[in-house]
Amino acid sequence: MRDRSTNNKSNAADDANHVKAVGSKPASKSAELAPTTSKTAVTKDGAGESTTLHKFRETIKDVLEEITVLEVNTMIVSHIPIARFDAKQFYADLLENVMYKTEEGLQDIKRVLLDRSKELQKKGSAATQTELDRYNRDLEIYKRAERIFSNRQNLSDPRQKEQFEVEQVCYGELAKKVLQIDLPKDADGELIPDAPTIRYLRKLWEFEQSTLNGERIYAQTKFQLDGDLNNRFLDDLFTPNRSKIDPSIAKLVFDLHHQAVDNAEKQWSGLITTCVNLVKDLMPFRSK
Repeated sequence: MRDRSTNNKSNAADDANHVKAVGSKPASKSAELAPTTSKTAVTKDGAGESTTLHKFRETIKDVLEEITVLEVNTMIVSHIPIARFDAKQFYADLLENVMYKTEEGLQDIKRVLLDRSKELQKKGSAATQTELDRYNRDLEIYKRAERIFSNRQNLSDPRQKEQFEVEQVCYGELAKKVLQIDLPKDADGELIPDAPTIRYLRKLWEFEQSTLNGERIYAQTKFQLDGDLNNRFLDDLFTPNRSKIDPSIAKLVFDLHHQAVDNAEKQWSGLITTCVNLVKDLMPFRSK
């Protein structure tokens, strides 16, 4: 859970392979919890427990795991992006950015295209037109991406060059984090956005947004379910002469953060109470 105030909170002639991830909208299915008088047998996971009830209990478990920590960040940003988080779309975009906007990603594509080129040469006239068209398409995509990367790498404008370097660091870090885990996928290789995956990808998305948009955290508060409380404040707020932050602005940041923490704590407590009550209500229906 996050509350923000003041906006709280990359030349090869015959080389390269393009594997483009495309996110598709997951189909949603509704499940009924209400008891039925129908004589149709209820699917069971175990003795005395329906599949639907089991899934619902697992969902509550995921929620409880998610809300063990409350983090409130107060940031000052130059603009507020309108993009909303979508796990499958973010994952698809991330793969494409890592492949085509980083030097390492472009080198990987170049090596794959070289291998494909050698295979097509071995096949000779046996190679199908579809294979040739696909290779030529992927080669052109690679060449265009490599050209853009090279141009940005040699920019003379300091601000644009700095933004390019920030992107390189950002996507490099994101690539490492994605490779650390095995994300669930279906038979077609499409991402299955279950609760743990969505939580993990949302954190990566937030990291990307804050890094690329130059967001700076001025105040941060973390609550732990066991009672620990941590506050962190940017030292510039306490040294106006050095940071050139007007004391009245610093006070405004403190006030906004305090209000954000107060609101977030109330919402957090209410959510925990709701989950606990749901667990209590489900106790009579637990498996025997």
